[in-house]
Amino acid sequence: MLAHTYSPRYDIEFPFGDVSTVFFPRILLEIIIVLSRALAIKGARGKSGDGIIRVNASRVILALGVAALGIAGVWYLGFLVALPVAIFLPGDALGYPNKRVLVLTSFVAPLIVWGVLAKFALGAFPTGTIF
Repeated sequence: MLAHTYSPRYDIEFPFGDVSTVFFPRILLEIIIVLSRALAIKGARGKSGDGIIRVNASRVILALGVAALGIAGVWYLGFLVALPVAIFLPGDALGYPNKRVLVLTSFVAPLIVWGVLAKFALGAFPTGTIF
């Protein structure tokens, strides 16, 4: 999704020109990447005493596949329309046990982000090909 914000479709002349529609989503995605790396490093240290990381390869491949689906969804459907699916699918693929919380988060988190960034900060979200 971060690569989508750097596509030639959007111009950004920050800090001297107008702020692009992808400025706020780009910041959010960069924060998510930093925090994800921190979690990955923490997980890589592992809890097993032998130092070997145990990974369920099929879940990782499934999670990467649904993440790619989420990216394609954002590209074609737009940030706000595809975000609930892009949040739900990786959590489901990785086996998050509480589906109610996952569904609630998938729909409430994008609405909160939209409310804060689009309504209060007057930022615009990237649009997709369809929406």
